[in-house]
Amino acid sequence: LFSASCGFTGWILANSMASKLTGPRVPPKGSRQLKPPGEARSAPKVSQVQRQVDEVKSLEKRAGDLVRSNDLRSALQTYDECRAEIQEALEGLPKDDICYSTLVESKNSVEEKISKCKQFLPFEYFLKAPK
Repeated sequence: LFSASCGFTGWILANSMASKLTGPRVPPKGSRQLKPPGEARSAPKVSQVQRQVDEVKSLEKRAGDLVRSNDLRSALQTYDECRAEIQEALEGLPKDDICYSTLVESKNSVEEKISKCKQFLPFEYFLKAPK
């Protein structure tokens, strides 16, 4: 805009012109919606699929705890619930969705864990209960 000979005065003039073109940096007081201090913010919106993924993770964790406590029958029931939840979440979900690959990996993992639990089921009476 200005030649090098304008110096510092030209720089100030150019900056003041730029601020006039873009408007004020801080909006007027009445235009901002501020919440009073201490008021809780609204929870972020979570999709139905994300809730189902979280439910699957919690069910899978609970089933793992049951396996570690040598309660294989309850663990199998919980894994079946987990498998049903995954199947429900995958219905109608497009393959390009972010959660799709997570759900497929969880499904494969749950299937593998179910088969391993079923292998140990005849031997559950030989396992010692934790004290």
